[in-house]
Amino acid sequence: MLQKKLSLIIALLSIGYSTSACANVDPQPIEFKRVTYFFDVGGSESEIKKDYFPVFPETKYSRELGYGWTTQSLNPFSHEETKESRDSFLIDGVIAESVGFRADIPEGEWMLTIWFEGGLEDTVSTKISIQNERKYLDLQAFSPHAEARTDIQKMYRVIQQKVQVGNEGISFYLEGVNDQVRLLGIGVAPIKEPENKDQEELLALIEETGSFKSKLNVEATRKKLAELSTDPENMSFVSHWDNQLGILSKAEEFFYLRGWGWATDSTDMSLFDHLHQSVMVYDGILSMNEAEQHPLYERALWYRGRLLYWLYLERGGINEKRGADRDLAELYKLFSSDDLVRMYNGEKIDQDDEFDKVPNSELAPEWASVQWELTNRLKDIVDWWVYVQQDENGEFGGKFGDDVEILRWWSPLILSGDKTTYEGWKKLADGVWNSSKIKNGYAKNPSDVEHSSEFISDTAPLMVLYNDDPVYADRLSYSSDHFQNLWTGFNENGHRFFKSAWFSSSEVETEEPKNRDVSYNARATKAVRYYAWKTNDSETKKALIEWADAWLSASESTQKEKPSGIIPPSVEYPTGIINGSEPTWYNANMYWDYFNWNGSSGILDQLLFTWTFTGDNKYLNPLMIHLNLVKEYKDELENEDNRFKKGSEAWVAYELGNSDNFWNVVENWRLLSDDNSYDGLILEHGSDLIKYRITKNEDHLVDAMIPYLETVRYNRPMLTSEVVHTDRVYIKEPSEREAGILQGMITGFGADESASPYIAVSWENAGRDITYLVTDSDSSSLKVKLYSFSDNEEELTMRLWQLSNGRYTITKKGQEGKEEQVIDISKRGERFPVKIPSHELLELEINRLQ
Repeated sequence: MLQKKLSLIIALLSIGYSTSACANVDPQPIEFKRVTYFFDVGGSESEIKKDYFPVFPETKYSRELGYGWTTQSLNPFSHEETKESRDSFLIDGVIAESVGFRADIPEGEWMLTIWFEGGLEDTVSTKISIQNERKYLDLQAFSPHAEARTDIQKMYRVIQQKVQVGNEGISFYLEGVNDQVRLLGIGVAPIKEPENKDQEELLALIEETGSFKSKLNVEATRKKLAELSTDPENMSFVSHWDNQLGILSKAEEFFYLRGWGWATDSTDMSLFDHLHQSVMVYDGILSMNEAEQHPLYERALWYRGRLLYWLYLERGGINEKRGADRDLAELYKLFSSDDLVRMYNGEKIDQDDEFDKVPNSELAPEWASVQWELTNRLKDIVDWWVYVQQDENGEFGGKFGDDVEILRWWSPLILSGDKTTYEGWKKLADGVWNSSKIKNGYAKNPSDVEHSSEFISDTAPLMVLYNDDPVYADRLSYSSDHFQNLWTGFNENGHRFFKSAWFSSSEVETEEPKNRDVSYNARATKAVRYYAWKTNDSETKKALIEWADAWLSASESTQKEKPSGIIPPSVEYPTGIINGSEPTWYNANMYWDYFNWNGSSGILDQLLFTWTFTGDNKYLNPLMIHLNLVKEYKDELENEDNRFKKGSEAWVAYELGNSDNFWNVVENWRLLSDDNSYDGLILEHGSDLIKYRITKNEDHLVDAMIPYLETVRYNRPMLTSEVVHTDRVYIKEPSEREAGILQGMITGFGADESASPYIAVSWENAGRDITYLVTDSDSSSLKVKLYSFSDNEEELTMRLWQLSNGRYTITKKGQEGKEEQVIDISKRGERFPVKIPSHELLELEINRLQ
């Protein structure tokens, strides 16, 4: 990982056009020849790159000068915010409603290159005419951000066109439509066949460098090319192909910078800035006329197609999908036998590996065999991320905010005792905590809670299950303090609500429509719940109760025709009005769709957690109302679409009945309460885990795990080395990032994102051949089945979390009969050693002594 980082730093310092510059000089007449020319556009005080020709706003075209503007009213601008990522050539330019330029270059075929700002647009509306002929700009469009852009982007666009030049030189005209034109630079290079053997050999090397999946280093090829520059006859050839290789090299630089912290710090650009910039530069090669003939076409197409595939997977934009489909389909035409190309085009490729055969599976229960294969394939994927990809500070390269989301399917592996997965998690959790993204225990910069909370909520809370070091509980105390004293307050009705859904560790943004409490705020309070559970802090519990009471009150409201008992999507602070000024109770309209009503399972879980430590059944009332609505309309839940009036009880019931998140809360309530009054409904709509716990039919467990295997058995590179967005490592189709069935089998509870601490048991210091099945659990008893595929006896540590303090008998039942012993539990998470025989089912039963 260090070697990759160092090579990218070197690339960042070296890639691009020559960085040497000279003091500003006045534009001078040019007697054009068939050689390459670059025009450095900007104000008269601009720093001009060496050997580039300055073009200032006042540089009007004249035959005496030989080049210049053909339009009026141009003004200089400088994009100082990009000084960390650009050189003097691209940091400034001219701005106008339209820009025309002419240069009296000799007749023949030329390559025209234009660099201009991305501006405010995700889809370029600028029109271009070359030689007085309108050209179609086939530049990649991107999906707009949910929150409107107010500043111009830090990315620039590149246009290239082959132009047949006559006796009137070359000219182009850029016309802004929905945004102004911000022109940065211009290049013209004659297109010639190689004129000597050296040029022929270099062109062959360039073609090899630009071939599909070429391993040749672009910068190494540029260095070889530069060796020809000692001969003046080669200068035109060298400068043209150096520009083309420079474009490819710059695109690949941004491709590999991605979201690494050191890279974003160096460029002052975000992950998406890097990726979008990469695509925009590749466009310079791929959107030109006759692009398929360009020697660098295949390599550029391969990189851009993959980038757009991952950008679509991340954001779901139609523009990214169309671009990815276009590029990947073309790659499939050219390289249909290549495994990666086939994977990107949707094929499942099964490559032989050590997990294809489960050892001595004929001796094991089916659930154990399937779990062994699934967990070992997942651990193998984790091994790649930890041993190959993870940096010294814990990063995976997709930016911390996304890196942490890969952990959502790691928890069952750690809770089953896997050391590598734990070490990777701990390294990332510590790295996030010590990063510039965190200040005083939470996100340094305010943003919507979905994004600001993930740094902590995805890394810190579960560390108190994995590690007894008090530092990890202390880290959660910051969230508790912010929750009590910064994020929430008492509204006009005396209820404790969040003041906003946009906040940090020091700020709360309260302008409309941000000034509302939302279900997603329960993600920020995940750390608070774990802190209360771990430390039993009375002030934290008191504040959580007050927040639960506030939402309980909101559920009882019938404002805007909301059904009584239903949790609304948002409550305005400080008025207490549901959805603020919005006309309906269900559409929050807060920029992001995930703030609209979708069942409010986060708040339902918060109420359930409050019930676990208060014992007050009032906190279960909303859940019961939700369940009863689903029960009332259960015959309508199988319809393909929700045909009921939006906001009505029937509409609510349909949405709940088809919500996995809702059923996850219901299942946790069912296991915690042992209330079987809704079992019929739960068996019809619940997960396979809860169906097993109710019926003890092990087929449900196998049915739940097989779809995961149908994903992780295939296309391993798409889960490891090909990944661009680390929050899009899906372990079950179409887009599952959690393994609730595994966590439920291993710990007794499969809570969504481990939102609250409900687990019954966890395991430490275990080998990778052990499988687990919790069959029953409550506060006074626990039943577990263990099976080891190892050829040797295995020993591991069992930690008991749900059993109350007291004296218990533990019964171990195997082929050799039963063995009993008495144990004392004096604290949550008490450890006990367990020995597991080879290839034999061991049943553990723990019961409290009266």
